[in-house]
Amino acid sequence: MFDYLKFLIAPGPFKECLLAEQVADAIEEGFKEVLPEVTCLKLPMCDGGTGFVQRIVEHSNGIQRFCRVRDPLGEPIRAFYGIVNKGGEKLGIIESASAAGLVLVPREKRDPKITSTFGVGELMRKALDEGCSELVIGCGDSATNDGGLGLAKALGIRFLNKNGKELPEGGGSLRNLYAIDLNNMDPRISQTRITVACNLTSILCGLEGTSYVYGPQKGANAQTVELLAGGLENYANIIYGMTGKDVRYIPGGGGAGGLAAALYAFMNARLRFSLNVVTDFLDLDKYLQDVDIVIVGEGRIDSRTAGGKVACAVALMAKKYNLPVVAIVGDIADDVGILYYNGIDHIEPICPGPATIEQSISKAREWITETAMRIIRLLTVGIKFRFDKEIIK
Repeated sequence: MFDYLKFLIAPGPFKECLLAEQVADAIEEGFKEVLPEVTCLKLPMCDGGTGFVQRIVEHSNGIQRFCRVRDPLGEPIRAFYGIVNKGGEKLGIIESASAAGLVLVPREKRDPKITSTFGVGELMRKALDEGCSELVIGCGDSATNDGGLGLAKALGIRFLNKNGKELPEGGGSLRNLYAIDLNNMDPRISQTRITVACNLTSILCGLEGTSYVYGPQKGANAQTVELLAGGLENYANIIYGMTGKDVRYIPGGGGAGGLAAALYAFMNARLRFSLNVVTDFLDLDKYLQDVDIVIVGEGRIDSRTAGGKVACAVALMAKKYNLPVVAIVGDIADDVGILYYNGIDHIEPICPGPATIEQSISKAREWITETAMRIIRLLTVGIKFRFDKEIIK
């Protein structure tokens, strides 16, 4: 009776807990436990953060390279980037989270005054060394608030205080920025097309800027947030004075703690909505044309999800095909009403009752599977009811 049902399971990662493919596997396991005959198409999703390289490389028959770069605290780390062939050209695929990710910094060491994107710049150099004519850079899940200062320094740009001395890395130094020297920037940059995959609702400055919105989760207290925000205002003013580019409120400029703004200001990068970049490579439309129900998911869902996060982005695309969408989430906020006008039809939290963050993380995979079992049982009730009503008619 249910063997015709096709599900598209397209969750994002549960940040600092499960990768998107682990979430998809857990959902499929729950569905199959109740209805072994249903068809599940799995398409783990991502934005510009964790999983960006893996998703694109997998779906483009590319290759993943590993190399040693600096982590956000300046320590050596094994990071990665991707190489994809497109139209006879090499594309370098880079995710900021690989070298500057929040998950790379233990909670007790998180301090966006000092964390740096230098390693992301090193990844760009590695891709250029391989002859890439285009770089696609995912911005998300970073531990940084340095405005891309570290990345730019790795590519030869100098940031000077009023005494002509170079600034140390980290967002805490930007309040002392006086001048920017582009003369020694890697000359290959001017010959390279750069696309940045970012959340276009994220801006650099102001009360909705990256310091205020994301600084606290990166380890900033209220005083540090003010310091970081002031530093980025100074940074933006100096950029405007030397380039004529106003990066303060450009859509997407706050991506990865302002890394996107540096790429735009110094390297003429194009800023694009991350899900559009990802779905171009993954061909999401093709999957949506061949399924009956879509399952999305993320670790925490709130009103900001409607501003371009994975769950709503996939859900809105599903609505082009009039598909119902169910979201499986780790935590649900009080302000999710807007999501029901942004493609999502039902939200199901995984926690069976009150739980600590530690319990939710340790039990996440098990609870996701159990949640999927509840959802499929409810769906079968509705389908049986409709089937029985049609028989009676």
